Amino acid sequence: MKKYRSSYSFSLVEVVLVLAIVGILLSLSLRSISRLADGARKTKAIACLRAIAEAYRRYMEEQGHPIRWKDLDQVREGPAGYDVTLIAAVLAKGGYLQSVDAWAWDFDYRVKKYLAQKSSLPPTFCDIVRDGSGSVTGATVHLNARGKSGFPTSVCAVVAANGCTNDEFFCDASEIPIAYSRGLREGTAAPGTWADQKLNVDLGGIFGNGGGFVVFLDGHVSWFGDLGAAGRCVLRKYGTQDPTNIVAEALPRGALRGAVDANSMGLSWKGEGTDCGDF
Repeated sequence: MKKYRSSYSFSLVEVVLVLAIVGILLSLSLRSISRLADGARKTKAIACLRAIAEAYRRYMEEQGHPIRWKDLDQVREGPAGYDVTLIAAVLAKGGYLQSVDAWAWDFDYRVKKYLAQKSSLPPTFCDIVRDGSGSVTGATVHLNARGKSGFPTSVCAVVAANGCTNDEFFCDASEIPIAYSRGLREGTAAPGTWADQKLNVDLGGIFGNGGGFVVFLDGHVSWFGDLGAAGRCVLRKYGTQDPTNIVAEALPRGALRGAVDANSMGLSWKGEGTDCGDF
């Protein structure tokens, strides 16, 4: 008797072929989704960095000077030392930028770690202190927002010596870096590159060691896989225009920035009390 093959049955070769095609399509879909997610994260980072640069610039325009050590002292409390949250507090105190979202990005692994413990971000970076007439007299940083082990700040920013004015800053606004993604290294250990969590689990780069963003005083944001080496560095030393991959060297004389230790990528501050001209 002649046997007929069912129109609904498939050979093993056909099944394997279909599974292979489905696997390929799934792999392509996952890659597309990953690229879309990465693009969304980068878009948010750009918007946040521009907001920080705009707030910093408005502060300078209205106050007549960049954020200085004495400004940080006005909002400092608790343990000795400085960290980048004080810059956020200075901007918040003046009404320039109070939003936590601009400083802590929800895709940052440190933010995720914080949320796993605290369930939500603080509504603001600090509490504004006012006198009886309603005038702002100070700003108190949330204690759980202080230091490397506390609130996960995802960017660093510039702080100037007490005697600095706007003149040195605004003349080269398009070349002066104001803030950048966490994890940027300097010193002798791979300067100008971003560190990942393998090097430092708590302070690695927001985008791993693949690169990071830098926002400049004029508000433009650029992505760098690294800041270059030798004569190929993307930054320019302030005054001489020589290539450099060290952010501090791209700042006006007297301007100081968050110290990034080559091994720990810490967010401590250095150079307190230095005046303009003593860079």
